[in-house]
Amino acid sequence: MNSSRNMTRHYHAQELLTTPSSIFGALIADIQRARETIDMEYYIFANDRTGRLFANLLRRKSRQGIRVRLIVDGYGSRSMTRDMRLGMVNDGVELNRHSILSHSRFHRKMAVIDRQVAHIGGVNIADRYVVGDSLGQWHDAQLRIADDSVGTISRLFDYDYMVSEGLNCEVPMAYRRGEVELFWSELHGGRAMPELLNHTICSARRSLTLVTPYFMPPQSVIEQLSEAKKRGVRVMVVLPERCDVWILDDIIRGRIREAVRQGVDVRLSRGSFVHAKMALVDSRCVVLGSANLDSRSINLNREIMVLTTNRGVVTAAQRFTNQLLQHTTPPSPRDMHSVIPQFVGRMFEGLL
Repeated sequence: MNSSRNMTRHYHAQELLTTPSSIFGALIADIQRARETIDMEYYIFANDRTGRLFANLLRRKSRQGIRVRLIVDGYGSRSMTRDMRLGMVNDGVELNRHSILSHSRFHRKMAVIDRQVAHIGGVNIADRYVVGDSLGQWHDAQLRIADDSVGTISRLFDYDYMVSEGLNCEVPMAYRRGEVELFWSELHGGRAMPELLNHTICSARRSLTLVTPYFMPPQSVIEQLSEAKKRGVRVMVVLPERCDVWILDDIIRGRIREAVRQGVDVRLSRGSFVHAKMALVDSRCVVLGSANLDSRSINLNREIMVLTTNRGVVTAAQRFTNQLLQHTTPPSPRDMHSVIPQFVGRMFEGLL
């Protein structure tokens, strides 16, 4: 993760980053340039080489007088040791950890530097996003934003920070301006994620490509995808052939079978793990962020998604999905064979 070239690179107001070197290089470079504040919120902040690299960087910036605030989810970041946390806290990092016992998880992945630059996507702070793991190389996407929407993202972090301290506060107002619209789970009475998913599917007129690591949507969503196909939309779902949790893997196979029966074009990435959460609609807009296509992300977790019509981002998303498709195939009968009955799977999926 050598970021020397990224530190001198000129970025656009919105830029989609899709390789480990560009994603982490840009984030490290922006943190190194910070002059006043660094705010980071991650579901997974692992106790591994990547996690320790960022922990040490945050400690160093805090010692330089920069205000550093970090929110991690207790369940997702359960590998973060007490020594790791104390090391940051002793150097002045304001670290809040959401309770590991909470049913709703802080699943957002975002960073805001000097309230001027934001990073939003599916990438956590862990080695697997850099070098892969037993599932192969991980493919993900992150949006670097440096426009007026960053102020709202910063206010959302302030809200999350107060919530993580157990304080009651008002949810920030929605943002929609120019090319960008922001969505987080607490908007519209907690219905923002299902409403966004419904809008994304219903607004497609020619093509809809969904990229997700965990394909466990409610049956109603699969039926919506089928209806979109019937009205002439080319519907495609791209996901990995295997996921990192066995019981979820079995549930996903059942969902794939349902989707294929409804006529949805499902493609499985072979030999790698697709972790991006993205929708490409009619080659005119991109929706991306932290939410998986599963019931937990749709209804329970704290998520953030960005809808953008920026042409550079749309073009980069098309390039990214085309690269993924080069290593995919339709599911075989084995890919759709599940052992766990559907009703049992639906009981488990909201808990995992």
